[in-house]
Amino acid sequence: GSSAPPRLRETEHEKEAASSRFTHSNMAGFSAWFWNERFWLPHNVTWADLKNTDDANYPQAGDLLFAFPLAFGIFLVRLAFERFIAKPCALSLRIQANGPRRAQPNAILEKVFTSITKSPDEKRLEGLSKQLDWDVRKIQRWFRHRRNQDKPSTLTKFCESMYAYFFKKMLHLQLCLVNGVITL
Repeated sequence: GSSAPPRLRETEHEKEAASSRFTHSNMAGFSAWFWNERFWLPHNVTWADLKNTDDANYPQAGDLLFAFPLAFGIFLVRLAFERFIAKPCALSLRIQANGPRRAQPNAILEKVFTSITKSPDEKRLEGLSKQLDWDVRKIQRWFRHRRNQDKPSTLTKFCESMYAYFFKKMLHLQLCLVNGVITL
């Protein structure tokens, strides 16, 4: 089925084949450049020397692929720990979830904050004061509140710190068990 003339169909097929060859040759060239033995290996060592044999088992590049699911798993453990263990602990200790006070919306000050400076000098403060008809002290307060609103809340910091402590303690325990020494 196609209503296109036979020569046109052949031309489309030739374009796809050429594109495939071009992509394949680009990937082969990139692979050869990336895995250059002179960059990765010491002098007089080749990739062939690092092939697995009955006598020796070497790490292979594909082994790096195990890092992605492992990292994703650790990330899920962290989310679960922070949500179901650390947060209830924090709330039982009456650590509040509210963050710093939010700055009132102001397009001019927000533009200065995001594109020019997060801490304006006296000259800029006076210019903004005249432009907005605000007191310099009020503008300073707005910038302080705006800087602080990007900071995490006490609850977030507590949960992250509790996870970091737990994770480090688990690594320490694992190392002690591997080495046959138990010290807490």
